[in-house]
Amino acid sequence: MLYDIGFFIFSVFYLPTLIFKGKLHRSFGERFGAYSKEKLEALESCKDAIWIQAVSVGEVALCRSLLPALKERFPANSIVFSTITKTGNELARKLFSKDAVIIYFPLDLSFIVRKVVSLIRPKVYVMVETEIWPNLLKTLSAQGVRTILINGRISDRSFGKYELARPFLKKTLEDIGAFCMQSETDARRIIALGAPEEKVRVTGTMKFDVDLVSAGSGEGMRALLGLGNGDELIVAGSTHNGEEDAVLSAFKRLSKDFPNLRLLIAPRHVERASSVAHAVQRSGFVPVRVSKLAGPPAGISQVFILDTIGRLNEAFSIASLVFIGGSLVKHGGQNPLEPAAFGKPVLFGPHMFNFRSVVDVLMANDAAVQLKEGEDLFEKMFSLLNDRNRMRDLGWNAKRALTANRGATTRNIEAIKRLV
Repeated sequence: MLYDIGFFIFSVFYLPTLIFKGKLHRSFGERFGAYSKEKLEALESCKDAIWIQAVSVGEVALCRSLLPALKERFPANSIVFSTITKTGNELARKLFSKDAVIIYFPLDLSFIVRKVVSLIRPKVYVMVETEIWPNLLKTLSAQGVRTILINGRISDRSFGKYELARPFLKKTLEDIGAFCMQSETDARRIIALGAPEEKVRVTGTMKFDVDLVSAGSGEGMRALLGLGNGDELIVAGSTHNGEEDAVLSAFKRLSKDFPNLRLLIAPRHVERASSVAHAVQRSGFVPVRVSKLAGPPAGISQVFILDTIGRLNEAFSIASLVFIGGSLVKHGGQNPLEPAAFGKPVLFGPHMFNFRSVVDVLMANDAAVQLKEGEDLFEKMFSLLNDRNRMRDLGWNAKRALTANRGATTRNIEAIKRLV
């Protein structure tokens, strides 16, 4: 009851933020359990549903290896796939709409989650990474629905916050049937927060199971950007506010020595595309938004902005160098393994704490370059562009490290099988 009251008060005060950021959309009613007629019929027709909850784009992308494996292993079970963010929902619909019913995750208020659970009637509920919602888990437990956390992680920052709520969190964690954690550190932390030790196991990170996209998949992107045979592309992927200026500053200096070099910036949140365009203009370049291109741009364009969902892999596949965003600011980084899967040399900043286990593997295998600060970006990129053997070795090492650490998805599927 107290949690419901607190969550309701928080939601009321957070509403202006949603409006200001443009996050209230036509399907927002689904967060209250209000579905269209077609969606309602699809949910009602589900049989022994496996319900997967993935917050946003990063977690949804992880499930590219999970969902096909679930369909193959449990062909008789329906799949319901929920997200919280609009961008995550858009990517889920693009990737999984043929195999799953895609919905927005309900607000964690008792009367809402009871309504949604009674509608879906799940057999198993699967949380991707650390998606712990007390009211939903309590409702699922009361109805005998088995629950499992996969690809679980507890970051340094999150652990301190969770410790403050440990007395309350412990009961919630006891309702979860199994915990599949990314690393020994994550396992120790979830146990310290109250998870029963016998339910916790280390299965590795599904990030290493990213599906390789065929080598030719980026040719359409290359043609769209108007890149010639001698042109090279730097991709700054999943950038956050405060990083584009550093990237543009480095690129401006690099372009003096490498005139055939081009830059593509892919902001983590596409709604930031306009502010990124302003940053490009301030740096002296003309921004070209990919969503506006129907064909190759007229003349020579140097800086592109990827303002569409689901095409970043295409850009990675044709890149010469890749910078991973969220790492120069204290966000915790983004996934560096997607460009690594293409054998690309990858650079990232000092703040990669959300991908600690992945970074440890890459650095131990000489498969990436980590910067100390934003000012290092030019020097590291300049050095690599002048040493093609080093670029090649970084890419090869990255692919080998990724291949050697695969298998977490299969281990997680086996854990889900025990519950089903």
